[in-house]
Amino acid sequence: MPNKPKYIVGLGELLFDIIDNTTILGGAPVNFAIQSHQILRAHGYRGAAAVRVGNDELATRAINELQGLGLATEFIQHDRQRPTGTAIVHREGNDHRFEIVEQVCWDHFHWDQQLEQLCNNTAVICFGTLGQRSPASRETVRRFVENAKQALRVFDVNIRQHYYDDDSIRHGCQNADILKLNNEEVSLVASALGVPAQHNNLQTCQLIQTRTNLQYVVYTQGALGTAMISANEITTGSPVTFPAVENADAVGAGDACTAGIIAGILLKLTPQKTVALANTLGAFVASQAGATPALPTQILP
Repeated sequence: MPNKPKYIVGLGELLFDIIDNTTILGGAPVNFAIQSHQILRAHGYRGAAAVRVGNDELATRAINELQGLGLATEFIQHDRQRPTGTAIVHREGNDHRFEIVEQVCWDHFHWDQQLEQLCNNTAVICFGTLGQRSPASRETVRRFVENAKQALRVFDVNIRQHYYDDDSIRHGCQNADILKLNNEEVSLVASALGVPAQHNNLQTCQLIQTRTNLQYVVYTQGALGTAMISANEITTGSPVTFPAVENADAVGAGDACTAGIIAGILLKLTPQKTVALANTLGAFVASQAGATPALPTQILP
């Protein structure tokens, strides 16, 4: 492996989203790795999935899809006893709700030599709370994040159902460089950190950044776009829209937005250009069906 870490790692969970009887590869960290790979492969980076899959048809499909996109799959664990993860996505107006199956393979994600090798050669990690819902996977995710100190560590809170607690939120914020959260997650994160709610969510995010000393807090506001908060400034951008295809869904839009922020940081774009890229990518994915559509070259940096 080269001296410069090149892997952009989605860490924790891989699952298939079942939307309108269609099964689509997903899981927030994997979505992030796929989108980051599309954006940054021309700049020497490569997406990688650090997850656990079953010994079933979905696992084979996941490996084939990731390899077809050019991502590294050699760090994926295989479980002969438990199924690959799935989540039923229920449409609710312009939003969606997840019903996530329990006791699947990624609940038994464990440390091994492959993860140790990857940990030492990682440029970026994206992890969340869902991939830590079991004690075994929580221990593995935390070990990876705590040991990959050379990496840019992105904590995408990604609250799903009841699969989170204050401890996982606090640990994520304490061991990340960047926190990404949405409207619904601001109050939960603030409460876990003991940060009092402010006049609005943006001000609360600003106080979270001050209290935690995170490099950035990335606050996604859906159709209103993204705010990137550092110790020195708050950067926002104009919302972007694309014509929606039939059966478009917003799944993965936040992950694409996060990938845009990371691309901007790695490529040393200005904060304004970074937020504009994030808004563009998030809006494009929201206009498409599925979490990881092919990104048109004209919207890439």
